[in-house]
Amino acid sequence: MGKTRKNRIRHIANSNPLGLNIIPVLLDGNQDSLDNGLDPVETMRDQLLNVNVEEKLNALQSLAVMVQSGKKDKLTAICQNDIIRIAAPYLFDRDQPLRNAAAGALRNFTVCMPEVCDVFVEQDVLTPLLALLNEYAQDAQWTPTFDAALDGQLDVRSDTFLQAINLLWNLCESSMTALDTFNQSQLIGGLIRCLDHSVFGLDIAVSVAQCLLVVSENNQKVWNALTQHVHALLILLELNGVCGHHYLRTLGAAILSNVPALSAAYSSNILNSLAQTLAVDHQEALSNVLNARVENERNECVPVLDINMETEEDESEEAAALRRRRLELPTTAEIAIKEVANLLDAHRVAAEIITNLVSNDDDEWVDSEGEDASESEGILDYDISNANGNEDIHDEDKLPAELIEMIKNLGIVQKLWHKAQVLPDNVVQTLREVSVELIMKVKNLRISSLLCLQNLCNALSPDDMGGPKAIYDVWVELGQLVFKGPQDVAVMEPATSLMRAALERLKTNKELFSQMADNDLELIFNGVKNCSVAEIRANWLRMLGTLGCLLSETLVRTIITFIIEACIEEDDVWTISEALDALMDMFGDNDWPTMIVELNLPEVLKKLEKMFKNKLRQQRRELKDRYPAVQTVRTNLTRFIRYMEIEADKYTKSG
Repeated sequence: MGKTRKNRIRHIANSNPLGLNIIPVLLDGNQDSLDNGLDPVETMRDQLLNVNVEEKLNALQSLAVMVQSGKKDKLTAICQNDIIRIAAPYLFDRDQPLRNAAAGALRNFTVCMPEVCDVFVEQDVLTPLLALLNEYAQDAQWTPTFDAALDGQLDVRSDTFLQAINLLWNLCESSMTALDTFNQSQLIGGLIRCLDHSVFGLDIAVSVAQCLLVVSENNQKVWNALTQHVHALLILLELNGVCGHHYLRTLGAAILSNVPALSAAYSSNILNSLAQTLAVDHQEALSNVLNARVENERNECVPVLDINMETEEDESEEAAALRRRRLELPTTAEIAIKEVANLLDAHRVAAEIITNLVSNDDDEWVDSEGEDASESEGILDYDISNANGNEDIHDEDKLPAELIEMIKNLGIVQKLWHKAQVLPDNVVQTLREVSVELIMKVKNLRISSLLCLQNLCNALSPDDMGGPKAIYDVWVELGQLVFKGPQDVAVMEPATSLMRAALERLKTNKELFSQMADNDLELIFNGVKNCSVAEIRANWLRMLGTLGCLLSETLVRTIITFIIEACIEEDDVWTISEALDALMDMFGDNDWPTMIVELNLPEVLKKLEKMFKNKLRQQRRELKDRYPAVQTVRTNLTRFIRYMEIEADKYTKSG
């Protein structure tokens, strides 16, 4: 029970990827359409069909603005119309600005509303998109140019490639049809060369790496292609420098780890690279952003005398265009935020790679009994020591010795624990004023780190994790965090999962829990009662079962009573099965005949069994791949009750 599946590396798209500012003129244009009684979607469609390139550009710019506005009704209306089908061919139009506008608008659409990806595929965005990218792949002479007058901004053709590769990434992540189509495109070789950031710049290199990471997941056709480019990927693992370099290096490690043959052959290179990434202090980087903000605010208070005597009326058209483009460039603060965002993403991806490296994805539950298994199994068929299927929880040989040694020597556990820490309240408050995006990335990093630590806790021995005392300290600290202040469910689930895994590792260390009292248990009881998420309730109940193997008989009696009451009040059959499994586990190493009789456990459990079976029948379809595990608990419960009856009978006769 309670197995942890292999985690998929999450690819969180950037919001506002183009860095577009809402253009008042365009918004006014849409407002004019509304004032004149014209539907803006229909107006956009008419402009796209116009032979005039300027009209088409206006339509695509309006689409970009509408997407950024996030008005779901308008975006849904666009999907229900044929606007995407009309706009898609402009990805491969002769006019470069038109290509750029189409790529940017369509890419933004898939970021702000990922569910449109299937619509995009249905409306044949892939044909012109792949034709466009193939043009770059076949042009060996193409390299970007960077405008020094505009802080190294990409030329229009290269920016079009950047938007297009991000669009492809989003489509392949959301649509199997898109991925299958990509597999037939032979684009890998052309994309690999774009990983050279010294030639193509960090923005393009990172986006290409993100795309390759998505298409290489569980995709043997891409694996075969990537094995021809190992050297280019290994070079990424040696990158160092700014946060963008750390992110690109980590993405390179992630791509290698996606390919089984390469992951096995270069596991040492991958782990060393990830350790270097995790060694960078993200809290210090966040503090630097906040300090820069304070400095910028101070500088903004200083009046600046503008000695430029040239008025806007005297500007040439070219100078005016350059001035407007400069105004649209990201500020120093925005660039700093982007850098830290890259670092946080690098740390998150590193944690997810390590999770995948130490997880065994081959463990599946097998329903060996079937739904109609005999309910009259005798005590001779029941082994109380392994009733819950967790008898191998302390096997120390789950990972290769070389991998375990590297994890220890590189301090991976300690580095991840640092990433899982809560930021100080004052830092969070200031960050919230600076960038909500960074707040979300910090949260995602915590979640990934906690999940990775849970998997490491399941896979490593207590000594490899730093010893029982270190694991206990983590358990206590996490407990203090989850009971403190408002709870975020997204963080609570991995936090309680790690607590549960840590506690399992301490089953033979009763001395660490000698000071535990009723009020400590009451905190967990309240955690179960006040939680609306079944997964978290299951974690708490599992922990109570483990504590029942560690605490005094008086406290054990309290735990048993609570678990039974919780099962009676519980609606979710998976949570009930976890609680019952934990209850049976408590009797694996303990004989409490007095408690069995005084609490009348055989009769109480028979009533609970009847309720459990009814809920199992009702929720069978909802359980999906969890059904076999719940069915195993159902079968074991019948045998466990029979064991309870025999023990109670023995005790009664002996008395």
